[in-house]
Amino acid sequence: MLFSGIASSSYADIVPPKHQQKIGIPAEDVICDSGLFKVIRERTNTVACVDPANVSKLVAKGWAKKVDEKLLSDAMNRKSIEVGSITVLEKVPVRVNVGKLASGTPISGYDIVFEVCATKPIYAPDIVIRSDSETKRIEMVESIGADSCELGVAKIKAADKSTITATLLNKGDVSQKVMDLQNELNMLKQQLSETRQGFKGGQGSDSQKQGTKIADLRKQVNDKREELHRLLFTIHAPQTDKQKLEKYTFSGKVIEGESSTLLSVTESIQTPGLYDVVFEACAGKTTVRLPVVTIISDTNSANIKLGDKISANSCQMTSAKIEANDKSSISVMPAGNEKSSNKAANLEMMIGSLQNELVQEKQRLKALIHNSDRPDNFKELLDAQVSKIVELRKQITNAKAEFNKILYQTYN
Repeated sequence: MLFSGIASSSYADIVPPKHQQKIGIPAEDVICDSGLFKVIRERTNTVACVDPANVSKLVAKGWAKKVDEKLLSDAMNRKSIEVGSITVLEKVPVRVNVGKLASGTPISGYDIVFEVCATKPIYAPDIVIRSDSETKRIEMVESIGADSCELGVAKIKAADKSTITATLLNKGDVSQKVMDLQNELNMLKQQLSETRQGFKGGQGSDSQKQGTKIADLRKQVNDKREELHRLLFTIHAPQTDKQKLEKYTFSGKVIEGESSTLLSVTESIQTPGLYDVVFEACAGKTTVRLPVVTIISDTNSANIKLGDKISANSCQMTSAKIEANDKSSISVMPAGNEKSSNKAANLEMMIGSLQNELVQEKQRLKALIHNSDRPDNFKELLDAQVSKIVELRKQITNAKAEFNKILYQTYN
């Protein structure tokens, strides 16, 4: 009875806490799915996601540690958001030997074509297909915008096709959180961009203040990126940004390859031995995905995470603080995360290519099912099309998971 409020493996927007920790997310960063509340087990010090209504009982019985009462109250008062609907369009039998449609050929299952229509934006739509023989979870790889629809497909076993149903699981609060995080990140990036544009370098106190503000904004941007990509990692929904190309460094030199260069080093007025370091990082002919620069002095070193990427033939200027006994010992260099950077870039291109292919295959599917003059081999054609889409969806989901894992680990 004590464990009735624990959601260990339900179908949802977000993978269960145990799985999140298996894929490398620390306990303090675990996210709970829609309608659930995060607690820490008293005996094992591990994470569980439970029904908010059961939290007080679990705490009183010593099963869970004390929680923030305001957060619990907010969770209990939060209502699910209606985000859309799902309609099954086709249930087409698949026989054991495709192409042999004799009446005696047994049916091995059904190809299901469904349509999800959103009233609010849905990130990674989560679908459960059920029958009298099987239950399957389908995670669509497309995000669906408000007031729009998207086709989906599945294969499922069933003795009676009338028992086949489709349910949209998304409750809306996770999609809303993704939107909120994206908006917050965009606002911070805009502030950082405007501050950088007004930054002229130099040795004065105004330059130090600007440098400090840039460092603080960059930290906020990276923290927000880490939070967003951790959430996207758990629901497999990456976002990317495009940046403006440049041809010269901020110091006016022609960009010749990946590099990091000191622009100025100024000792802090308030804290002797602490230096404000302004530097630029540049990419050559190849975009640097996940750029990280290492600052080194005779007493300290630090890795500075610059952002999503530095586009080919462009530079980013930023600042950081570092302690040093000797000002001349301070230097900067690329951190050497080329392997992760290249892998992320390749995954990003793969995802784009696969998504384009998926769009084309869905267009063919739509034309097939809406054709009033269906060909004699309609069932075979539909089965082949469903198989293509299922395989593409699997490849995209796996690529998105790996892509967001790399970004999450970089900004963590």
